[in-house]
Amino acid sequence: MLELNNQYTAMKRRIDTEVLKLFFEGKLDELDKLPYTIIPKDRTPNRCCIYKERAIVRYRIMALLGIDIERYDDEMKPLSEYAREIMAENPPVLPLLTTISTGCYGCPPDQYRISDACRGCFARPCMANCPKDAIVFINGQAHINEERCIRCGKCMDVCPFHAVVHIPVPCEEACPVGAVKKNDRGVVEIDHKNCISCGRCARSCPFGAIAERSGLFPVLKMLQSGEKVTAMIAPAIEGQFPGTLAQIKESLLKIGFTKIVEVAKGAAVTTEHEADELMRRKTAGEGYMTTSCCSAYMELVDKHLTFLKERYSSAFSPMIYTAKLCKDEDPDCKTVFIGPCLAKRVEAARRGGVDGVISFSELAAIFMAKGIDVREEGSADLGDTSSFEYCREFAVTNGVANCVLSRIEDKSSIRVQPINGVDKKTFRLMKSWEKRAPEVDLIEVMCCEGGCIDGPGTIVKPAVAMKLRGGKAASPVKAVKSPL
Repeated sequence: MLELNNQYTAMKRRIDTEVLKLFFEGKLDELDKLPYTIIPKDRTPNRCCIYKERAIVRYRIMALLGIDIERYDDEMKPLSEYAREIMAENPPVLPLLTTISTGCYGCPPDQYRISDACRGCFARPCMANCPKDAIVFINGQAHINEERCIRCGKCMDVCPFHAVVHIPVPCEEACPVGAVKKNDRGVVEIDHKNCISCGRCARSCPFGAIAERSGLFPVLKMLQSGEKVTAMIAPAIEGQFPGTLAQIKESLLKIGFTKIVEVAKGAAVTTEHEADELMRRKTAGEGYMTTSCCSAYMELVDKHLTFLKERYSSAFSPMIYTAKLCKDEDPDCKTVFIGPCLAKRVEAARRGGVDGVISFSELAAIFMAKGIDVREEGSADLGDTSSFEYCREFAVTNGVANCVLSRIEDKSSIRVQPINGVDKKTFRLMKSWEKRAPEVDLIEVMCCEGGCIDGPGTIVKPAVAMKLRGGKAASPVKAVKSPL
């Protein structure tokens, strides 16, 4: 996964902010000038030329508008015309991810190479442990026969000089389910039937060739129309901005939301349901249960691990319960989830009841476009949060399990196994549960390592977020040792 602080992220934030400035100024008809403003003619290009860089900026703007670039890219169509269409009618939510073929540099296939660090040692463990006899020695140095190599990595694991180098395709390596591949032209493609919308591929591509289709503009139009719009803020928002939770709420009111509700309130409902269901299953001897609040995990189950459908909790996610609470209180309000997760947009589209979903990074762009510094804002009234404050732990690994255990009388009787991030190795482990069920009662699944505070829509490193949250990590649970 790419380090969060990088040149691509900085460029993306600038593009998002500049587009939003034009929106708020009522100047979207000037959108076509933006690639030239951001990439001026005297700029030293990082790619082959400024024209390609301008093209990438154009595609980034299209993704922000919600355009499916793969299907609806008309090079002759002005950005301002795309904007007019989006303002008139919201684009479909799915597919969530889109690819910018112009930005894909056609990474070479996943491979292992022998570097000059090879000393041609007598032991030659690389050759002795290669299952396909793909290691040969020429003039006293190891070489890999690419035709025989199966890329198992054993040579790299056993080399005492660390002379074997793994050169991955970042997006392919990041995808836990193999939904990202290069086509016959060497350009990345996403298999949307298998994609779980975890966002790992978009976060890992160093060229920014995979982008999420934003759902920001439908939300902006709600705010502009003067409708009653309730912001439902995910527990992970605390620590994303350099200000208190009360200041974040005040900033949201300033940009046009009429009411702010913490999704931790819905998480308390999820907790009650999961605790009751867990004890019912345990009493009946039905085996383990998994949590159901991670949207990417639910996509993983629906598309790849269908045997787990009878294992995950029937409880809705905190987002869905919060939206229901908001609609029960005011049926005319619009609900917008603000969180760290891309897959929440998929959940909202499938489940209904949520009128919009935006990420923390998109919220940050709104703040910057409007010149709002959260630290300088006043403090909104948080109200009485005593009934759900403990559920702010949902943002971090072990947090969901801890909240569920807090509603169970005999906590020591519950065996918990956390799944802290889903990658290829974890995916294989979870597939093995079909034949050999884990000897636990509750499995907490977080597709993002560390929990939601490291989701693809976050804007600060998890360590920084934890510091801004006051170091409020979830307490360790009584976990069964994972076979990972």
